[in-house]
Amino acid sequence: MSAKSLLQRLASFSSCEVADALIKLKLPHGGYLPGIEMYSPQYVAGTRSICGPAFTVRMVLQSDTNAPKPEKHFVDAAERDAVVLISTPSSTRSAVWGGLMTARAQSLGVKGVVVDGRCRDLNEHRTSDFPVFARGHSILGQSPFTRPSELQVPLEISDPTGDGSFPSVTVNPGDVLLADVDGVVSVPKHLLTEVVELAQKGRDVDERCMNDLRNGKGIKETFALHRGK
Repeated sequence: MSAKSLLQRLASFSSCEVADALIKLKLPHGGYLPGIEMYSPQYVAGTRSICGPAFTVRMVLQSDTNAPKPEKHFVDAAERDAVVLISTPSSTRSAVWGGLMTARAQSLGVKGVVVDGRCRDLNEHRTSDFPVFARGHSILGQSPFTRPSELQVPLEISDPTGDGSFPSVTVNPGDVLLADVDGVVSVPKHLLTEVVELAQKGRDVDERCMNDLRNGKGIKETFALHRGK
């Protein structure tokens, strides 16, 4: 199956179905990026989803004078059909994605943005029907708080609770991000074929379970029959 066909197949599944497949492949985090929610085109509602290769951006504090600087603005560098993934310092209370960035990203054909941090200008994103997923939102802009540092580098996305109970997820450039109303999942690109196959099997099993449950069967007997437990 071609890479394009694999992406199309993956996009037909929910984030939950994909995470279940990754758990079966022994990824302890199931690819889940915890605490990141849909802010646009609606707030945690609707059927909109995005699926595409990650274009990664690392933000640093403005006061960090040692970190490298990109040659281009990170939005200008983003690739068509990509999902922009931005990491920010954990202490950041300002936004790193606003309405002007959405306008440029749309003109480039970017599918959406996932922010391990905050966004702002919510009405502008929603009016533009542009998918934005983030940990939170702010009224403060990026400057003078943070700045872009590195593009297309591996990003480690950690649980915002910081207690170490949930494993971090490393997202490499080109890994596939799928985001919907339930959350955001990252799929290592070398696992795409296996994930698609397992997600389809999981969907088939769940459809049989749903049919039996709607027809009055109990959960225990239904799961024993179709899930083997």
